[in-house]
Amino acid sequence: MQPSHLISFLLLSAAIISCKSESATADHAVNQIDREQTSSRTVNDSDYTDLITTVYEKFVFATDLTENNNPENYFTTKALTKLQSDYEFDCEDGPCYAYYALRTMEQDSKPGSNGESTICSIEPTGDGWYVVSYLDMGWNGMTRIKIEDGKIDDYTRCVSDL
Repeated sequence: MQPSHLISFLLLSAAIISCKSESATADHAVNQIDREQTSSRTVNDSDYTDLITTVYEKFVFATDLTENNNPENYFTTKALTKLQSDYEFDCEDGPCYAYYALRTMEQDSKPGSNGESTICSIEPTGDGWYVVSYLDMGWNGMTRIKIEDGKIDDYTRCVSDL
């Protein structure tokens, strides 16, 4: 190979390697942005999943009684008003909230079950709404919950004992 061809070959090789490196770097940057956006969405969804889980543990199933539960930290004024209006019993030490409106209407454990109350899944359905599937003392249940401004703003019991 002539020296001029060798120099041309080396320059061409360097240019190709450089282009591949830039392309790989650009692909890596695009993939990194995609991962960050996906991670950001996951964190946002996870934040609301964590909120819903906490509400079920502290208020609905009342399995976490470790601290003074301040419902205003978890529910909007609209949701608290709805929970008060759904409350069906005499309320002497108000305000009284119907946290049971976020679970099944069952009063006793399901026969043949271990009476477990736990969340099975929380799925975002869009526009701030989530579907919470759970076991309530062994009974299957499903409730739609709307999140607004980082708090529960509305709810609707969908199904009991699926």
